Amino acid sequence: MKTFKKLFNLSRQEWPLLGLGLLFLAISSAALLAYPHAIKKLIDEALVEKNTADLNFAALLALVVFIVQSITSALRYYFFTLAGEKTVKRLRARLFHQIMGQEMSFFDQQKTGELVGRLSSDTAVLQNALSVNISMLLRSLVQALGGVVMLFLTSAKLTVFILLIIPPLGLLAARFGKKVKSISRRSQDALALSSGVAEESIGTVRTVKSFAQEDQIEARYHERLESSFLLSKEKIKVIAQFTNTVTLVGLSSIVFIVWYGGRLVIEGELTVGTLTQFLLYVITVAFSVGMLGSLWTDFMSAIGASERIFELLEKPVEIKDQGLNVIKQGSVEFKNVRFAYPTRGDLPVLKGLSFTLAPHETLAVVGTSGAGKSTIVQLLLRFYELESGKILIDGIDTRDYSLEAIRTHIGLVSQEPVLASVSIFENIRYANPAASKEAVIEAAKKAFAHDFILKFPQGYNTLVGERGIQLSGGQKQRVAIARALLKNPKILILDEATSALDAESESLVQKALDEQRGKRATLVIAHRLSTVKRADKIIVLQDGVVAQVGTHDELYLQENLPYHQLVKKQFEQTKALP
Repeated sequence: MKTFKKLFNLSRQEWPLLGLGLLFLAISSAALLAYPHAIKKLIDEALVEKNTADLNFAALLALVVFIVQSITSALRYYFFTLAGEKTVKRLRARLFHQIMGQEMSFFDQQKTGELVGRLSSDTAVLQNALSVNISMLLRSLVQALGGVVMLFLTSAKLTVFILLIIPPLGLLAARFGKKVKSISRRSQDALALSSGVAEESIGTVRTVKSFAQEDQIEARYHERLESSFLLSKEKIKVIAQFTNTVTLVGLSSIVFIVWYGGRLVIEGELTVGTLTQFLLYVITVAFSVGMLGSLWTDFMSAIGASERIFELLEKPVEIKDQGLNVIKQGSVEFKNVRFAYPTRGDLPVLKGLSFTLAPHETLAVVGTSGAGKSTIVQLLLRFYELESGKILIDGIDTRDYSLEAIRTHIGLVSQEPVLASVSIFENIRYANPAASKEAVIEAAKKAFAHDFILKFPQGYNTLVGERGIQLSGGQKQRVAIARALLKNPKILILDEATSALDAESESLVQKALDEQRGKRATLVIAHRLSTVKRADKIIVLQDGVVAQVGTHDELYLQENLPYHQLVKKQFEQTKALP
C-alpha cells in the first residue's frame, strides 16, 4: 500500500492530464454500458414488432453510441498514456540524479550494470504500468462496476448468481498477485545481475580478449540469464494457472446464464431482448474482470520493480552546496588523519597521517604500493569521511567547505584519465562548460596538447572514442592536464600522472607540468624519479604514516631509510643514475 501511495504522489504533477483522462473514461464507459440497452430496443421493439421506424432509430442510436465510445476511448488512452510517460521521464531523471548524488562508498558496493538495470529495465516495467495499464485498469474497473449495476437493473435473479462468483475470484486474484509480485522482484534482481556481467565485460573487453576469456564470460552471462529465465518461467506458470481458472469459471457462468435465462424467457419472465441485454452486460463484466486479473499481475510486477527504485530514491545524497564556497590560497594540512575504507573497515589505510602543503609549493608523495598515497587524493576530494583527525584547506576544516567548492577548486589528473566519447574540445571544456574557445585553446597550449591536436584533420572537433581510445596514452594525459588547468584550480593533484607513459610522452607531459610549478599548490603522487626530483618537498609514506620528509637530495643521503631504498630499486630496474 505504501508503494501505491508513493506512485500516486509521483504522478501528482500530471493530475490535469489524468483529470481529462478520467472525464473521457467516464464518457466512453457510459457509452459502452449503453449499447446493450440499444440492442435490447432493437430486438424487442423493432425486430419482434417488425417496426421499420423503430429499427432505423435503434440502429442509429447504436451507431451514435459506438462513435462516441470510440472517440472518447482514444482520448482517454492519449491523456492517460501521456501522463504516464511524463511521470516515468521525471522518475528516470530523479533516479539518475539520486545515483549521481551518492557518496563514493555507495559505488564501492554497487555494480554499474545493476544501477543501469534500475534505470532501464525497472523503469520500463514501471513505465508500462503507469501509462497504458493504468488507463486500462480504470476503464475495466468502471466497466465492471457499471456492468454489475446494469445487471441488477436488468435481472436481479440472474445477477445474484454472478455476485456469488466475484468474491472468490477476488481472493484468488489477490493470492496470485502476491506470488507474482515476489517472483517479479527476484526476476528483476536476477536480470540486473546479468546486466552487470554484460556491462563489466563490454567495458573491459580488451582485457577479456587479451586473456582469451570470451567463453568463460559468455558462460557466466548465460548462467545469470538462466536464473532470470527460470524465475520468468515460474511467473508465466502462475499467471497461466490464474488465467485458466478465471476463464473456466467465466465461461461456465455464461452457460448457466443462457440455461437459466432461457427458462425465464420460456416462462415469460424475460423477453429475448432483455436476456440478450443481460448476456452482453455479463460479457462486458467478464471481459473487464478478466482484464483486471491480467492487469493485477502486471501491477504486481511493477510494484516489485518500483520497490527497487524507491530504495534508491529514498537514499540520502551528498549535499554539495552547503558551506564555504571559495578557496582563496590553496594550502593543505593533514592533521593526525586516520581512515579505513567502509568496505574494509578492519584494515586501516592511514594511521595518523600529518603533513602540510603551502599555496605555491609542489609536494611529492612516495611510498610502496598500498602505503595510502591515492587515499590522500580520495580524502582531499571528500569522497570519503575521516574516522578521526582533520584535513584543513587554508586553515579551515574541509567539512566547513561545500563539496562543490572543494571539487571546483581542486584539479585532478589521474594515472589513467577517463575521457568522454565526444570531441577533444568538449573533453577539455568538461571542467568548465562555460569556457570560451580561446580559453580551451590556451589551456591546451599550457598542457602542450595544442600542436598534436592541430595535426588531426578535424582539430579540436576530433572524436576521441569511448574512454579516449582513439588517442595515445601521452595524448590522453595532456588532454586531461588541459582539462584540469581550464578550471584554474587552487590545488592541482597529479596521481601517478606519468607512470604509464613511454619516455617521449613522459617528457612532454613533464614539460607541461613543469610549466605549472609555483603557480598553485601541487600534490604529486608518484614513484618516478623524474617527477619526484623536481618537487619542493617529498614525504615518504610507510604503513599509513609519514616516515620521512625533505628534498630529494636530503632524503637520498639517508641510506638506511625508505626513500633511498625506493630510489635504489628504481635504479636497478632502469639502470639509471640519480
